[in-house]
Amino acid sequence: FIPWKKLYHRYLMKEDMALHRVAQILEVFAITKEQEGCVWGLIRCVSAISTKRKVDPSAVLRCLKGHHLFSKAEVCITNKLPHLQSRTGLENLWAIIAVMVLFSDGVSDIQKLMACLQRPCSTLSVVDVTEVLYCIATLLYAMRDRNIAITNRIHYNIFYCLYLMENTSVTMQMVKEETPVSWPEVKLTHEQQRILNHKIEHGQIVKIMAFAGTGKTSTLVKYAEKFADLNFLYVTFNKAVAERGKSVFPRNVTCKTFHSLAFGSVGKHYKEKGKLNFSKMSVYSISFLIQNRQGQSLFVRGKTVSQTLENFFASSDDEICEEHAPIWFKNTHGERKLASQEEKRINVEEAKEIWHNMKKLDGDVEKKYKITCDGYLKLWQLSKPQLLGYDAIFVDEAQDCTPAIVDIVLSQKCGIILVGDPHQQIYTFRGAVNTLYSVPHTHVYYLTQSFRFGPEIAYVGATILDVCKKIRNKTLVGG
Repeated sequence: FIPWKKLYHRYLMKEDMALHRVAQILEVFAITKEQEGCVWGLIRCVSAISTKRKVDPSAVLRCLKGHHLFSKAEVCITNKLPHLQSRTGLENLWAIIAVMVLFSDGVSDIQKLMACLQRPCSTLSVVDVTEVLYCIATLLYAMRDRNIAITNRIHYNIFYCLYLMENTSVTMQMVKEETPVSWPEVKLTHEQQRILNHKIEHGQIVKIMAFAGTGKTSTLVKYAEKFADLNFLYVTFNKAVAERGKSVFPRNVTCKTFHSLAFGSVGKHYKEKGKLNFSKMSVYSISFLIQNRQGQSLFVRGKTVSQTLENFFASSDDEICEEHAPIWFKNTHGERKLASQEEKRINVEEAKEIWHNMKKLDGDVEKKYKITCDGYLKLWQLSKPQLLGYDAIFVDEAQDCTPAIVDIVLSQKCGIILVGDPHQQIYTFRGAVNTLYSVPHTHVYYLTQSFRFGPEIAYVGATILDVCKKIRNKTLVGG
């Protein structure tokens, strides 16, 4: 039952048995890089598919005549594989279907083909149709793995159509609860529904790897609505996103930024004392706080000390050390230079002095050492805070968490749900690490169907991820 579908997915998972089986098939049908006519080998392989059901090939061919690629495919088989064309059985039918797939320009051509094959007058079942498409998809995928020059577009077209056919959306029952802004009724994909079927428990770390526009926010909203008996904390970096969250999440979700949590615990005390700097310490201001020494100019050293502090704030470390000092710096002529061990030592010494005075709450003299937002966030992290009263934490844009934030999140005893797109990391310059890759998990889910664009843009995005990052285990699909 559905042997090609099973083989396809097992091959994608790189199971030894599947790899060996596909290698055998490619060898038998001469689908190798050395064979110029390897595509004909693919067609011969597809034509050999057997079915346990009684199929009337002539009836199916009559259904296919309405497709604009049918006549072209029929001529191709007649000229190139006449021994198949002369047969009246399934071999000729499967061969024509394979050629029509190979001739397809886009997703719509495959969808029209599937519609023709599923007409009432056709004697093919849905399983028959999916099996032949999975057979072609498996061979195309394996050919690319072996560097056979064939476009990935055909495989993407097949994958896209099979995905949409097999994963129809389900309508989520609305929870009767008034929210400040009503969230429209959402038809959940099977991937979203799978997430909602998992009830988070204490100690679990769940990752939701979401491509762009795949509905991660609506998924979290529906998750919170479904588990109305649980209390959630939704944390993000952007204040505007947190404010929007307050308008769309149900009442059992508290929406905060990491900095607002840190401010409520630590930052407010510095504000009361007039020692809070809501912006970063400028290089200019730091240059007045450090000693004039030989080597780097005050301004250059001010910049390297500033970077040392920023690296420390982003880290999970307890103390400033040489690992936080920048390895490279630009001198007054704009030339990139390697920092010496002595310069690193001086940077660390100056950074420690500034950090020591930043932390002080008392004394007017130290007001020139005002603590920054990242500074009080660091102090909060070092205090090992426990976020009590929550059953689970939603961490949005988890791919941009700094090690300091990761340390805070992972120290919590409640359930943790990390959500984000590992391919949209934009805050590495602030010390962010890709938490979706670096942190171990107990469960992982994927959202791959985007609602922002259709198949053409999705294909381009999937190809970029394939070529540039070798991402093939999960494919971006347009809505």
